Amino acid sequence: MTRKTTGLPIGTVVGYGAGDFGLNLFYTTLNLYLLYYYTDVVGLSPAVAGTIFMAALLWDAVTDPVMGLIASRTRSRHGQYRVYFLFAAPLLCLAFVAMFVAPLAWPAYAVSASAITHLLFRTAYTVVAVPYSALSAAMTRDSAARTSLSASRMQFATLAAVTAAFMTPWLAGFLGDQNLASGYAQTAVILAILAELALLTTFFKVREQGAPAPAALPITTSFRLLRHNRALWVLFAAAVCNLIGTTVFMKSIVYYARYVIGDASAVRDALTVFTIAAACAVLAWAKVAQLSSKSTVLLLGLGVNIAAYLSFFMLRVEAFEAFLALAALAGVGTAATVVAFWALLPDTVEYGELKSGIRDEGIIFGLYQFAQKAASGVGVGLVGFILSAIGYVANTEQPPEVLDGITRMNFLIPTLSAIVTSVLIWFYPLRGNRHDMIVKELENRRTQP
Repeated sequence: MTRKTTGLPIGTVVGYGAGDFGLNLFYTTLNLYLLYYYTDVVGLSPAVAGTIFMAALLWDAVTDPVMGLIASRTRSRHGQYRVYFLFAAPLLCLAFVAMFVAPLAWPAYAVSASAITHLLFRTAYTVVAVPYSALSAAMTRDSAARTSLSASRMQFATLAAVTAAFMTPWLAGFLGDQNLASGYAQTAVILAILAELALLTTFFKVREQGAPAPAALPITTSFRLLRHNRALWVLFAAAVCNLIGTTVFMKSIVYYARYVIGDASAVRDALTVFTIAAACAVLAWAKVAQLSSKSTVLLLGLGVNIAAYLSFFMLRVEAFEAFLALAALAGVGTAATVVAFWALLPDTVEYGELKSGIRDEGIIFGLYQFAQKAASGVGVGLVGFILSAIGYVANTEQPPEVLDGITRMNFLIPTLSAIVTSVLIWFYPLRGNRHDMIVKELENRRTQP
């Protein structure tokens, strides 16, 4: 059977997005609170805790692409990708809980318990997240439908980020009372249950179009697909560049809030406004993509971000209200880039199929998944390196040259990143209606004797 170009029912679009609610409950909690849990609750040294995170990043470099190869070669009555939400998602939930429970259960071996369960969680996350991302290419070849799927997953991801950001510390304190470690462990169980329900919703609500090929592709064939896929590599480079800048902005804004504005709590309000503005802008950007193109939305979003970053820098914003307003503007721009990148990526599957005669969603999404994690790691490392280079000393009044360095880092690096990303996108070969033409050509090839 061939996968036909088709629209998608609203229930399917919502069901697909629900999966990212589950995945982002985990990822937001990991990004925001796990390091604090390791150092301030479990009692690991910051160096040890940081080493665990870095080792996990190196592990992702191996597991993400490998999982892409495995997923595209999976054959089951539930399809290539959906099957992982049924059988692997429960293991992911157990691994998430284990990260918080194991160091408490074996306090004499807290370092080993933390490292092992962290790597187990990262592995299980990859086993579910890579098929989830690849699923959007297998559900439909319609470009507009893929934009709707991308918008849906971002809406749910944003809801999950807000939920995890606010519920995790509150629940940990409420449930643990005087025992914060117990509170975090109980909170992990609650988040895991919510995530499992969300991933099961995706399993029951979505379908892959048609049946997979009867035989799995040799691995060398998949690498040939990558070699010919210029669209993927341009998008890959653009996504890495953009995410490095976004990570620098998000990770260094706390230093700007604390030392330039003089209110460390301002970053909480700024990130809340940023997230809400992004969520509100998603549907509008999806509509713009339907009226124009996804690459146009990406360029517009990058333009909005450039305007926000330069306004931050040139105005040297110190007023709280202006700080929140520009954070909201940055949220609107970021919403466009996230929607566009995730909507553009599935189109590179058909581009690669046209150029090489090979279709392999899994390896493409596995590589992209790792690109996101690697870019985030580079962005975090860049912030630490620059802070050290400019003479930053924690918990002290910063001299003018350090404040200037923080300001430049926080806004000029993201600005440069957005500009370079915009230039790269001009070389993307699937602008306009090019993808629709490719889909038609592939369908013609299949119908020819």
